[in-house]
Amino acid sequence: MTDGIDGLAAGTSGIIGLGLGIFAFVSGNYIFADYLNIMYIPESGEMVIFIGAFIGACIGFLWYNSHPAQVFMGDTGSLALGGIIAVVALAIRKELILPMLCGVFLVENLSVMLQVSYFKYTKKKYGEGRRIFKMSPIHHHYQKLGMHESKIVTRFWIVGIILAVLSIVTLKLR
Repeated sequence: MTDGIDGLAAGTSGIIGLGLGIFAFVSGNYIFADYLNIMYIPESGEMVIFIGAFIGACIGFLWYNSHPAQVFMGDTGSLALGGIIAVVALAIRKELILPMLCGVFLVENLSVMLQVSYFKYTKKKYGEGRRIFKMSPIHHHYQKLGMHESKIVTRFWIVGIILAVLSIVTLKLR
């Protein structure tokens, strides 16, 4: 859903990758895992190398995909990003934290589901469909309101960073 605006999918995925990298490191370190009272997963710290390459690929892609984009990711790339995030989260047993960590992606998908459901409901009830947002996913709604693409991307990245920090803070709350 976030691949319709320059740099949003890759930047947000890089932020999520950084959070998952921290989770993988502490899960693979016996001392940190014992201190934080989380499951120790032997050799999961080795995934930090793969996650580092993932973050590096996202940053490299951002170099060419910042506004105005020269290269487009498309569905193939965005599905690969989602698959990598999901597999790493499953491998380090942190899949339940994904809704918070991937909150930007969740809100983007929920905005589409709300828009379509509300449109179908109002079309059935009133004979004409009505919309909640000017356009969905929600980043296009902000574009229609007149916000510049770079401002939208930067604000979504800030929200992603806040969600990643909150996800990491949950390690100590257990």
